Amino acid sequence: MKIAFVGKGGSGKSTMSSLFVRYLQRQAKRRVLAIDADLNMNLSGLLGVEVSHRKLLARPDVAASIRMHLKGTNPRLTDIERFLPTTPPGTGSNLISDADDPAVAPYAVPIASQPAINLLTVGSYDTDGIGQTCYHSHLFVAENLLSHTVTNSHFAVVCDMVAGTDSFAYSLHLQFDAIILIAEPTPESVEVCRLFLGLARDSGVDSLVAVVANKVVDDEDLLYIRQALGQEPLAVVPLLSSLKKARQNGKPVDAELVENHLQQAMKAVERKGEMPAITAAERMEMLRKLHLKLNSKQWVQQGYGDVADQIDPDFLHPGYAISQSRPEKAGALV
Repeated sequence: MKIAFVGKGGSGKSTMSSLFVRYLQRQAKRRVLAIDADLNMNLSGLLGVEVSHRKLLARPDVAASIRMHLKGTNPRLTDIERFLPTTPPGTGSNLISDADDPAVAPYAVPIASQPAINLLTVGSYDTDGIGQTCYHSHLFVAENLLSHTVTNSHFAVVCDMVAGTDSFAYSLHLQFDAIILIAEPTPESVEVCRLFLGLARDSGVDSLVAVVANKVVDDEDLLYIRQALGQEPLAVVPLLSSLKKARQNGKPVDAELVENHLQQAMKAVERKGEMPAITAAERMEMLRKLHLKLNSKQWVQQGYGDVADQIDPDFLHPGYAISQSRPEKAGALV
């Protein structure tokens, strides 16, 4: 199960990501790899840990280390510098299959030990990159990790995504079993949600997207979101003053908050992730098509050369073993 939380900046997607991590911790049945792919890097504070700058995935040395592991003996990747965000795994590639996989363990911050919950953080701009870098290029390594990760009934990935519609820049929108779109009862939030839903339809992943209504005070708030988006939310999360006060006092979110107020909402999110509307095989085919599309861009040809041969037509992703009935079987790879 790979689940992403998306939405307008400030809508509560980082908070919802952290609450879902705490929910999974409370369930104690899955090891979890949490990924903070947001420019603002709020997930660590919400989960009550600090992340050293040396562990940020966007650091060139960290990204190179991870890509070297992912490359494995894949003969189609002669140079890790040729990794694009859409580069798919192939024969010989090493796949991430646990929350403390040796490839990511040196850069992960532990949140819990039983079961293991680890946090990876992409990182933000640094001083040297001001005026000459794009945050999307920082996300390339996260996209490589996600496309080379295989989850199962005992291992999940939870990602706090970039704000707004930025996940459609490259391949992030293709990497998940469920995309949870956070909607506040405000014009600005629902407009971003409408844009996101439209892009999801255009890219063929709309069946993966579910809306969660957040910061709902009364029935009018809920009606506003329903009418603005033309659909029933998967779950409704009330405006929680206790959560606001806890964060004002510097306290992280905890499992007790989930247990007391959000159990039903978190369960609905979990069910969405457990029954993906797109199989691993379908997702891989979409990634390959996007890779070929990216390969046609002039900047790719000039900077990376022709990368069409990175696609291995004989590679069988472990997730292909899943039947079209979706992964309800214990241990099924997704």
